Amino acid sequence: MSSESADLMVATEHLLEALDAPSERAVSIGTFFRPGRPLAIKVCISPSFQHLKAKVPVSVDGFDVLYEVVPLPFASNC
Repeated sequence: MSSESADLMVATEHLLEALDAPSERAVSIGTFFRPGRPLAIKVCISPSFQHLKAKVPVSVDGFDVLYEVVPLPFASNC
């Protein structure tokens, strides 16, 4: 695992602690590639939990944090 990947995993854990989401279906966290800019963390917040917007920091552990309120994707076994 690269150093950036390890740092990203730690940052994601810190972000989850800061959000203190009440449900597994409240947020989805991933990375966001921005050409010419550093990798960012993106938080998708379920509309039912949009009050969590107030808890999303601008950055965590050196990574910018972006967010949007959208229905969360889910995977199913087809």
